[in-house]
Amino acid sequence: MNENFPAARPTADLPLDFEAFFQREQKAFLALACFKLRDRRDAEEAVLEAGRRMYAKWERILAHVNPTAMAYRILHGVIGDFYRREIRDARVQAFAEPPDRPDSSYLKELGDHEPLDLALDELESRAPLQANSVRLYHLAGLSYEQIAERLGTTPGSAKVSVSIGLQRLKEIMTKRSGRDE
Repeated sequence: MNENFPAARPTADLPLDFEAFFQREQKAFLALACFKLRDRRDAEEAVLEAGRRMYAKWERILAHVNPTAMAYRILHGVIGDFYRREIRDARVQAFAEPPDRPDSSYLKELGDHEPLDLALDELESRAPLQANSVRLYHLAGLSYEQIAERLGTTPGSAKVSVSIGLQRLKEIMTKRSGRDE
């Protein structure tokens, strides 16, 4: 191997800076993945896969202008690929397994989130920065400075993105509820 392509490091030898970074971001990663995937086990698996990819590209991430934004881009890619990979590996069954809970109240909980999910998906297709800003602010509980760092913008831009994103979400949801009546 040469300096451009160093040999792979053993997994037991995690660099302290990666460990500190991943521990610091893990809650926000998990909150975002849980919101997108709606299942905690799938979200945990996606976050772990994203962490593996981040570790493999750690030097590249550190060399990036905004390392945190690059890490979040990797997480978004893993989340996007998650179910496609599951289907491709034939681990997803054609029919859902019975729920772990004896009641089906969790289905009601998921149904209550559907309008918001659909509105956020529509917003993301039109304005991904605004959708991600809203998710990070309201679902992960991050500050504008933290959002700016993760999305590669300024705190002012993050604040504007959250504000405009919320306005657009209200418009989308109002339009959708008007169609349903």
